[in-house]
Amino acid sequence: MPCEMIMQKSLTKNSIYNIIYTIANILFPFITSIYVSRILLPVGVGKVASAQNIASYFVTLAALGLPSYGVREFAKVRENKCERNKLFTELFFLNIISTTLAVTGFFILVAINTGFHGEWALYSACGVAIVFNYLNIDWMYMGLEEYGYITARSLLIKAVSLVILFLVVKTEQDYVLYALLSSLATGGNYVFNVFHARKFVKIDFGGIQIGRHLKPVLLIACIIFLSSIYNKIDVTMLNMMATDEAVGLYSYAQKIINMVLTMASAVTVALLPRLSYYYDNDKEEFYRLLNKGFQILCMMTFPLAVGMVLVAPQAVEFLYGEAFKPASLTIQLMCPLILIKGFGDLFCYQLVYSTKNEKIILPASTSASVINIIANAVLIPVLLQNGAVIASVFSELVTNAIQFIYMKKKVQFRINGKAFITGIFSTAIMSICVLMLMQLKFPNTIGLFVEVICGVVVYIAVNLVMKNVLMLELIRKVKKKNFYNFNRICK
Repeated sequence: MPCEMIMQKSLTKNSIYNIIYTIANILFPFITSIYVSRILLPVGVGKVASAQNIASYFVTLAALGLPSYGVREFAKVRENKCERNKLFTELFFLNIISTTLAVTGFFILVAINTGFHGEWALYSACGVAIVFNYLNIDWMYMGLEEYGYITARSLLIKAVSLVILFLVVKTEQDYVLYALLSSLATGGNYVFNVFHARKFVKIDFGGIQIGRHLKPVLLIACIIFLSSIYNKIDVTMLNMMATDEAVGLYSYAQKIINMVLTMASAVTVALLPRLSYYYDNDKEEFYRLLNKGFQILCMMTFPLAVGMVLVAPQAVEFLYGEAFKPASLTIQLMCPLILIKGFGDLFCYQLVYSTKNEKIILPASTSASVINIIANAVLIPVLLQNGAVIASVFSELVTNAIQFIYMKKKVQFRINGKAFITGIFSTAIMSICVLMLMQLKFPNTIGLFVEVICGVVVYIAVNLVMKNVLMLELIRKVKKKNFYNFNRICK
């Protein structure tokens, strides 16, 4: 059967849905963080971040690698209803077992650990997110490329939770309520899954073989858990070696960088199911899609990383107020992660999983985790949250470099040099223009908006002059769509 017949869903539509989903994942945390930072201040924010950090380890344990493994496997059986039902039943019961172990482990830890400073209510509120993992079957929807459903569901839950946040979180003492609301917002997404899943699958015990998934799932789970260590150990060690304020400053700097990273990966995240399919069925399309993902990253990550370095002090003051001013330097030190994680998402995640080369992640993540822990132990006592950032950047660079070198040999893909140079040159011109505007000394808020808008305009203009294929293609599609809609209205 031709690829065109198999791949019924439009990659363009999936990307658009994912962009909307991504914008929502940026916009709502953006609004939330602005409000919460002024209510809870760095200390309250730090307390919640510390508790969520501990809970996140158990969320990772509950997930058991299924978010990655499930997407890949469902992409393979999407056209076979019987196989879909069988696969869903097997993975769903694996999820029940892993979540039960995680929930039990977390609440035992909360009950016996005296190091949580008596914040039992706070940690229990964060633990609610682990409980809701029983209903987490997003891997099925992503494998089936149901990005429309995922997007609509997420928008609804985020809007409702935002309204409730404004109603209930009013003082510095409301940090437990804020933590609980965050957990319920996550769970609300999964509750919808129960009702919607019947449209695509049903529980089918006939001939199920749960054991066949154990080896690949446990391998991925180990990989992801190790990855989570060097991603989350910074906050854990900051909590142990520094203050709640340092944790709060670090977590909000991380929040801004993650929002930017989410923008950078808005399109590439939709590539995994399609790359998995093409790798087995159409190598030419596989390499074409991989190249397009690289072009997108070149066009997005360079201006985002450099732009954030330039406007970080103004952005922090505008968003979070004077109390979070020390986070400016923290953000600037984190900006290399936009490039490292951005390209790593494509070459060290999408590419690795779609080609079934997960084994490389284990030694890479282990090396990075050890480096991160040692670097944190040395740097945090001296540089506090900034020391944690330096450790994180270095360890992330190590793990992505190891995986990239390995995958370059395995898959033998080519780097699009023209896209790379265009991204760098356009960013350089944009930066010069923004720096010139900064010399005019506009008031902070006005200056921030002027610099961002002018930077975007200049960047797009330079890309058009340099005939960036991707930019030109995007503009053509927008024009075509608008013309089509105009004709429909006229008729």
